[in-house]
Amino acid sequence: MIRYFFTAFISLSAISGAFGQDLFNGKDLTGWDGNPELWRVEDGVIVGETTPQKKTGGNTFLIWKGGEVGDFELTLKARVIGSNNSGIQYRSKLLDAKKWSVGGYQMDMHPSSGYFGMLYEERGRGIVAQRGQKVVIDEKGKKTVTGKLDKSKKLDLSKWNEFTVIAKG
Repeated sequence: MIRYFFTAFISLSAISGAFGQDLFNGKDLTGWDGNPELWRVEDGVIVGETTPQKKTGGNTFLIWKGGEVGDFELTLKARVIGSNNSGIQYRSKLLDAKKWSVGGYQMDMHPSSGYFGMLYEERGRGIVAQRGQKVVIDEKGKKTVTGKLDKSKKLDLSKWNEFTVIAKG
């Protein structure tokens, strides 16, 4: 049985730092673009939600429209309720504005512990590194797993988790 219910809560308040500006004003989705049937702000938190009545028909994203950024460090808190997954796209490009479809890197928020926090390339190579893997990708795109990190900590997507994405280059 497929369960369609999915809700993502993302708290981006007080994030500016490397971006030089706030990404989220805590009140509304000014500066963002996404399907208004799926995305809203509640109590200062960005909420994305699908239900059996509000399906996406494919991956769709809330897109920050504040410009391009260089190297950055993004730290936020998020939780996912339901049996589906979500993620934080970065270094991505808009592929279809009408469907809010993008391609690029994603830090995955997935209920399976091996995929929770993995590096995924949407509309590209797919899984680049699973949770706990250290990988090196050469100039030709060949991936080599060079080590493993501790992934024994029990994770619960339904709880608020802090995520940090560091993008250099």
